[in-house]
Amino acid sequence: MSLDTIKHYPVMLEEVLSYLSDNKKIIDCTFGGGGYSSAILKKFPNSIITGIDRDNNVSKFADKLKKKYQKRFNFKNIRFSELYKLKEFKISDFFIFDLGVSHFQLKDLSRGFSFNSQRDLNMGMGLNTINAQDIINSISEKNLKNILKFFGEEKFASKIAHEIINHRNTKKINNSKELSDIINNIKYKKGRTNPATKSFQAIRMIVNEELSEVFKALKFIVENCQVNTTIIIVTFNSLEDLLVKKIINFYGKKKNVSRYLPSTNSSDDLAVKILTKKPLFPSTKEIKENPSSRSAKLRVIKKIKNQNIRLQRNDLNMEKYFLLENIYV
Repeated sequence: MSLDTIKHYPVMLEEVLSYLSDNKKIIDCTFGGGGYSSAILKKFPNSIITGIDRDNNVSKFADKLKKKYQKRFNFKNIRFSELYKLKEFKISDFFIFDLGVSHFQLKDLSRGFSFNSQRDLNMGMGLNTINAQDIINSISEKNLKNILKFFGEEKFASKIAHEIINHRNTKKINNSKELSDIINNIKYKKGRTNPATKSFQAIRMIVNEELSEVFKALKFIVENCQVNTTIIIVTFNSLEDLLVKKIINFYGKKKNVSRYLPSTNSSDDLAVKILTKKPLFPSTKEIKENPSSRSAKLRVIKKIKNQNIRLQRNDLNMEKYFLLENIYV
């Protein structure tokens, strides 16, 4: 399927634009179909954008913007956990993240995200070291159950994991439709949502190391960017939003050892200011026009001080998720 035939919707675009201003240097950390970058370049004629994406298939969108805006836009095919590779990093004023899966990735049957794809079971977003087929056909039942339970919040995780293992003992699982059919035989369809949705989300997150990518990127930005840099993040599922919230709170909220003791730091010791005390949500109008935006949450922080504080994974109390992601790395 041609990428040109698939419409791309930049989620919560107006809200994102409201935090930007002109004559700035911006890194669009999840370039995708170029929705944010295109709108920003149009609205702010003196701003410069570097778009990055792990999926090199989006380079055709990037090429169009390069041709139109010439010196104001460039593109790099890297993961956002590799921001340290960009010479533009140190001078950038804004970083924008849209952590959802692109429409064209979901609709492209060759990628293996679709429930009906009979192509190789891949689910890679680009620059991957593993794919879904390798995981599904080699993972232990215990680890598979935990992945479906923790990353997909799947109530039937044990039954689904057991059935997948039984099936692959007879025949290797080669494509998304085979996997979807196994899950559909266990769960009955309710409404329009495919019963395999949660399981596919969980496996996709493992394949792409999505939590580790977010952790590495946000940690690096906050601890290395210039003061007054703003970071805008749009999340789409409860687990990645929890991770983003915990990272933001680590750098931007006073910490109490106990509710009976005074705070261990003051506002003067904080590295960032949280600009969205509560996450922003898409409008009713946007959800109607683009139903996939309904789960979106937008959080924004601004670096206000260089601090000698370093976030470690165990500070987040989410190590069980990271360990599952790291099994195949």
